[in-house]
Amino acid sequence: MGTGFQIGPVMIPWYGFFIVLGIAAAMLLGYILVKRNGLDFDRFIQIVCFVGLGAMIGAKILYLIVAWEQIDFSRITDPEYLNMLMGSGFVFYGGLIGGLIGLTLCGKILHIPVAEYARLTIPVIPVAHAFGRIGCAFVGCCYGVPYSGWGAVTYTDSLFAPNGISLFPVQAAEAVLELVIAAVLCAVIFRAGRVGKKPRSIELYLVLYAVVRFGLEFFRYDDAERGILAGMSTSQWISLGVCVGVAVWCKRRELVR
Repeated sequence: MGTGFQIGPVMIPWYGFFIVLGIAAAMLLGYILVKRNGLDFDRFIQIVCFVGLGAMIGAKILYLIVAWEQIDFSRITDPEYLNMLMGSGFVFYGGLIGGLIGLTLCGKILHIPVAEYARLTIPVIPVAHAFGRIGCAFVGCCYGVPYSGWGAVTYTDSLFAPNGISLFPVQAAEAVLELVIAAVLCAVIFRAGRVGKKPRSIELYLVLYAVVRFGLEFFRYDDAERGILAGMSTSQWISLGVCVGVAVWCKRRELVR
């Protein structure tokens, strides 16, 4: 499939193409959720800008930390290498942390009730993420373990995945599960709205994604880029921490009540 497709003289990278599609789909869903819940779409856009910037910075920082040993610092002043380094390689959990920081800053700077917006529009995250994973599947990054069963993929000219080897379609599997998570969250939000309750959609999203990510990490084959400690990847350790953190948070809220 290569790295992209040609439209006249312009080469469109697959990953960037699906990221744009993901943003468009997420914004459409965000518009529906905002209007359905009587929120201000302009404020939603402002929140998206803060969260998006924080997410990009956070995702890149965590990637650089995890892939530290793979970086060729002797070429760091080479514009082409530096551009490649900064333009590829992002870790979702870093983006999630950075996005939460951006969300907090948005609330403090613009005085927007960001918690309410986050609670009611959280499904936009797994929708955008799903398209990103489809982009990964097209270019071969975040590739799966050797596998020859149903749905196996074999790359022939990928710059990231091992070519000529049948692999588990872990990126496609995550994309499907992300969309399932988004559907579950929408159902929970709509149901809570009908009965006049505040949905615990943020906590639910964090746990559902953590469980999915923890399991799928066992089917990933790009160990050098994920960071492995005591047999588990960086993302698996973070997933465990997220589940524990959410459980403690929910328990404390119950005690306060």
